[in-house]
Amino acid sequence: MAEKVRLAFVGLGWWSNMLAEAASTSDRISIAACMSRSLEKREAFVNKFGGTARDTFDSVLEDTAIDAIVLTTPNSLHVSQCLAAADHGKHIFIEKPMALTVADCQRMIAATDKAGVVLANGLNKRRMPAFRKAHEIIKAGGVGTVVLAEANSSSDYGMAMTPEKWRWSRAESPGGPLTTHTIHHADVLNYWIGAPKRVTGFSRKVCGPMEADDVVNACLEFESGALGYLAGTFISPTRKYFNLFGTEGLIFIDEDTGTLFYKKKGASAFETVGTWGATQTPISLQEELHEFACCIQDGTQPEVSGREGMAAVAVIEAIVRSSDTGSAVLLADLLKSELSSR
Repeated sequence: MAEKVRLAFVGLGWWSNMLAEAASTSDRISIAACMSRSLEKREAFVNKFGGTARDTFDSVLEDTAIDAIVLTTPNSLHVSQCLAAADHGKHIFIEKPMALTVADCQRMIAATDKAGVVLANGLNKRRMPAFRKAHEIIKAGGVGTVVLAEANSSSDYGMAMTPEKWRWSRAESPGGPLTTHTIHHADVLNYWIGAPKRVTGFSRKVCGPMEADDVVNACLEFESGALGYLAGTFISPTRKYFNLFGTEGLIFIDEDTGTLFYKKKGASAFETVGTWGATQTPISLQEELHEFACCIQDGTQPEVSGREGMAAVAVIEAIVRSSDTGSAVLLADLLKSELSSR
């Protein structure tokens, strides 16, 4: 392998640019290529980040001077593109969601395991400084026994959606904000307190222009007995926050400002642990892309591998299934049924 990991960015837009900017800060990464059907997007990417421009995915796969692929393509393409990349020996970084079902995640994990390539998933919220510091407080016993978690990630993103934008459709965005926003909070809960065992969810199209639903909420029950609440909209002003309640303390993260607050049992008010503002997203993206390159070169596994990506998808799929059926969904049954169907 070359001295640096040679990345190709597939599926160009504002988020691929964010990832490319983050990758450019790593001394282990070289941006080798980009791929889009849009000539304008290809030219803009090459002018800003370098590398060569490609107009087909096959040309990226067949290039032996490319070590790894960063996928920021429509959700429904993740599976086929991951399988093809693994078949060509390419390491793969996939923007969330890893896929839209547990079954597809399992296929992707099996293919990359067989090929011996790294599979990483872009669930970057857990890496943001406020969430990292909160994790430290939790693991140090600062909140005692976790009893309740609340998270909301809302924006008016859906109000600008039109049919030519891929996220507009129900097929690409089951549960509306679930695959864009809420999946991050599902991953944080998995990271902080473990996966839920039972989920009851509601997903509805209330008044937005999208074909997909625009409001979602869910109640979660964890193995420990703790409960959780996840919610979000695509049709309201931006508001993102996270509350964690424990027997010995409370954590509140105001994601809009990147501020972490902590209140210890017996204290009269919250203390401000830190504020990271606009730096929180770049920090998290730089960490995940640099780690991806390190894993490729050092033969290690990323923190958010395919298995962590699948665990987050399982929560999202359970919410959609619960909303569709009107019944609670056991995650163990979901994972078991997908395994038995393979």
